[in-house]
Amino acid sequence: DPHYPSGDMYLDRELSRVLVYVNSPTVITKTLALMEKEYEVDHDVTAELLARNAGYGGTIAKMLANTPDLQKIHYALVLRNMRFGWTLDQRKTYFNWFNGALKRNGGASYQGFINNIRNEALANVSESEKKALAATTLAPPPKLSELPKPQGPGHKWTLGELVAASQTGLRERSFENGKRMFAAAQCLSCHRFDGNGGATGSDLSNVAGRFSVTDLGDSIINPSKVISDQYRAMAIVTVAGKVITGRIVGDDKEKLVVMTDPFDATKIVEIAKGDIEATTPSKVSLMPTGLLEKLNRDEVLDLLAYMLSRGNANDQIFKK
Repeated sequence: DPHYPSGDMYLDRELSRVLVYVNSPTVITKTLALMEKEYEVDHDVTAELLARNAGYGGTIAKMLANTPDLQKIHYALVLRNMRFGWTLDQRKTYFNWFNGALKRNGGASYQGFINNIRNEALANVSESEKKALAATTLAPPPKLSELPKPQGPGHKWTLGELVAASQTGLRERSFENGKRMFAAAQCLSCHRFDGNGGATGSDLSNVAGRFSVTDLGDSIINPSKVISDQYRAMAIVTVAGKVITGRIVGDDKEKLVVMTDPFDATKIVEIAKGDIEATTPSKVSLMPTGLLEKLNRDEVLDLLAYMLSRGNANDQIFKK
């Protein structure tokens, strides 16, 4: 106890772990104080390097400015096991930390891991404390029903129609409506764009530099045509005959961790490897088909323009 905190980041990680294990009466207060500190992170990326490409460089700069703090995540992880010794204000401080952590730009499984830490911590909170914390703790992930609705009327878009419309209609579009359609078409639930959005799918911030309108439209209308190995779903058959389909987000000697809902990274299933009979790649993408079918022509074109803008409202595509 007297040696914590030591001032050495790596030593403090081990001390916090040990002191939680032995139920130290001071570890909560000391660790919450450490979670309030700012830690310098050297990304080894220079301004000169970022300036080489305005599109990629700007996106990377935004990402680096909002990366998760690994030291604080470690402290949140170890404190989840403390069952007793908390004051209500300390509980509120701890659970409020997750609100900010979920706004950070992590990897594909980042939000799921943060929510899993929070959920395990909540399992150690008494029912009376949960009621007192109800206004403070995180709400469940937004439901699809809560996303904005397109005006329509919808249309069953073909790739040819989409490409033809884009050839003459991608000028003077609405940036704000395109941003709204990115949510309405459920893209925001799974994909990040300009630092915002879900984490179960790929980051779409730089599709303008990688895809033509034809390629982009084809990937939206025909999501199962080409499936990245990184986001491919697997069909797992257990010895009991149960079939579980989802993306494998964890794999160790004993079990597989499978995310079963692309719209909610917290919905995972753990399967013991001894219970698995067969694992085969799914030929169907986790991304649903028909996402554009509720959008009218202007809404589809605003969406395409937004995705091709790299999140810049002043992009030439929005000007006359």
